[in-house]
Amino acid sequence: MSAYNTSQAGTNDEGLREHLIGSASRLEAEILQRLTAELPVYRKLPAEQLTGDVARMIRRSIHDFVQALRSGRMLGPEQLALLTSSATRRAEEGLPAEAIVSAYFLGARLCFDDIAAAAGPEDLPTVTAMYSLLLEYLQHVTTAVTTGYLQQMQITVGERHGARQLLLTSLLQGRIDEEAAREAGLPLPPGYLVLALAVGPHADEHTPGVDTNAAAMRKLRRLRTELALHSRGAALSSLTPDGGLILLPSDTDSIEYGPAHWDDARRFLTRLQRAAGATVLAAAVPALPGDVAEMSPVATELVDIATASARPPGLYRLEDLALEYQLSRPGPARAHVARLLDPLNAYPDLLLTLTAFLRHGLDRRATAEALNVHPNTVLYRLRKIVGLTGLDAANPADLPTLHAALTCHIIGSGTARPLPKSEGKPLASGAGSRRTLASRASGKGARLEGC
Repeated sequence: MSAYNTSQAGTNDEGLREHLIGSASRLEAEILQRLTAELPVYRKLPAEQLTGDVARMIRRSIHDFVQALRSGRMLGPEQLALLTSSATRRAEEGLPAEAIVSAYFLGARLCFDDIAAAAGPEDLPTVTAMYSLLLEYLQHVTTAVTTGYLQQMQITVGERHGARQLLLTSLLQGRIDEEAAREAGLPLPPGYLVLALAVGPHADEHTPGVDTNAAAMRKLRRLRTELALHSRGAALSSLTPDGGLILLPSDTDSIEYGPAHWDDARRFLTRLQRAAGATVLAAAVPALPGDVAEMSPVATELVDIATASARPPGLYRLEDLALEYQLSRPGPARAHVARLLDPLNAYPDLLLTLTAFLRHGLDRRATAEALNVHPNTVLYRLRKIVGLTGLDAANPADLPTLHAALTCHIIGSGTARPLPKSEGKPLASGAGSRRTLASRASGKGARLEGC
């Protein structure tokens, strides 16, 4: 219901309406000039668009407002549909939403200023009522414009997302699909850094009374946002709250990947971890676009091995895990190394303590906090592990053997040994988790997405 009616209008009501009608052509030109002066995006539009679609919408808006002044009623469904349709076309053309809305407000302001300049003191009731109507008019216009714009953007984003899905799928299947790359708006880079992630739980996921699914999805949203910012939307990913796969574009091929590139990757992982508010463990393998299908299972297996061997959060390359990677293959060596931890089978707390101690970078206090025990209890258990296995986790010389033994022990048994609730569930361990991560990497069992 409009706030404008004859009881509120002054004696010069009709005169002000006619003034607005008579000034329509002049106002149209002035609004166009101010649009290009105050909103830079309009200066870049083709002349035919400015004098065509944009000018027509200015003319129509002035006419619609005059009609609202005459009838005291707001825009009808047909008028609103025209506004929605116009906003849809502007979205298709890539005009920012804020520029479209700002144009309507700028035009309304110039029209009202023109009316106010022509009014006298006796017209104050009329001007006040017109101003109230103008605000209501802008409310309806803004709703129609944003509706049309958002509807088109949802279609555009969906199409782009689908194209990125196709591109990611083709790369994971060993195909170079130039058409999918063009449709996704992502020219294929010289190379990719294939990242397999294992993401730990956010603290909110273990907080009583908190919706754990909502907390996990918020974490995932922050990861996607950071990834989009870092790669300017050029990365391809298949992510869940527990991790997944990222193809990070690289300006060089895998042969030329050097220390500076690895430093950049580690800094990126630090930002991901900060954004997630959770631990992030990643395995990284450089690859040419045509080699992504071959390298993604390697990255996936490496992140599984890094987690199974209780590595702390961070970035791991094949050379960092070469021993564990080789020993993870079936054979007498794997069985022999796995048996080094057999004495701990009768003491689940000892194996749990060893895993947590290694995962927390040999920090006894952090381990105690994660296990919810006293630091002295951790020390006692570590000494008992030395007595049973002859391997000392606090001795740098024994660390490679312990990491390898854990890898072989867990992968060989095919069972995951859960961490205490305070530390969260294992990010990926055992044969079962390898299958899960592999399915993520191949696009099976997880929704693919281009960030």
